[in-house]
Amino acid sequence: MTIHDELANTRQAVLALEKTLMALRNRLGPHLDVLRLLDDLDRCSTDLRRLEQQVGAPRRQELVVIPDGDYDHGLWGAGDVDHEGVGAPGRRAP
Repeated sequence: MTIHDELANTRQAVLALEKTLMALRNRLGPHLDVLRLLDDLDRCSTDLRRLEQQVGAPRRQELVVIPDGDYDHGLWGAGDVDHEGVGAPGRRAP
């Protein structure tokens, strides 16, 4: 799960909690504890929005094309480079 998926799930949970608290406030009226919960939820929503801005939009992964041709052998040094799994040319095992 990516950070953006987790933020989206958190946003959905905050919205569901807000809907439930509003229904509770409508049923109980302006009860002190319900109002405190709504205030806490407002703070959570603000913090979540700030976090979403800091993380930013999901970045697309850029496709890197690897050519099928041979590599330039000059990249590997002047011939004194160990060959993978074989060792250096002209060198013998002890």
